[in-house]
Amino acid sequence: MPKKPYNRTLDEHLHVLIAQGNHEAYERLKKRYRFHSLALCRDILMQYSKTGISQQELMTVCNGYFLFIVKKYNPLCGASFFSFWKEITVQKIMEYLVNNSYTVSLDGIKRSLSIDQKFEDNHLVIDVIHEKDDHKVKQRKIFEIKNVIMRNEELFDPQEITLLNFILDGYTLAELEHSGMMSRSTLYHMFNTAVEKLQKLIKRIKGNKC
Repeated sequence: MPKKPYNRTLDEHLHVLIAQGNHEAYERLKKRYRFHSLALCRDILMQYSKTGISQQELMTVCNGYFLFIVKKYNPLCGASFFSFWKEITVQKIMEYLVNNSYTVSLDGIKRSLSIDQKFEDNHLVIDVIHEKDDHKVKQRKIFEIKNVIMRNEELFDPQEITLLNFILDGYTLAELEHSGMMSRSTLYHMFNTAVEKLQKLIKRIKGNKC
């Protein structure tokens, strides 16, 4: 059996001591993970730079859930404490960003998402949001898509950005058509053009991550 890395062994040793009521071990583990938290917060804020959220806010999120993670971790699950910590911490940070970002408002989502809806031309418009996803997953995907648009806004016309944001906020093309914001032909043409740009952009980003 391969030998466990030193950091994983140390984490597990400290976790055992914590389970025995050793407060000093808890403080030592928390101090170790402060450095991991700083690095994680910096990485996430580099990816989502226009949220209006500070590093200190995200550090507060990390600190607030650390004790919960320590209590929840089970060494017998096979995963390292670091992996378990990172999975839950990233999830909680993303929830915080979704709920508190001033640039991406998701509070107004009152309708079921229509992003995958078939329109008259039978064109599946956006395939990155699936109806089977739960509400939190949809919120996170919408948040990430809006950030992609904001970071690459020079690739879109201002009206295209407005239209995409309306759709991501839950409005259907039929509702926008009846609002009189533009003619039906212009609306559908602009929508298809904007979605095509967005799909190519998302594919390019995914390709760069491979």
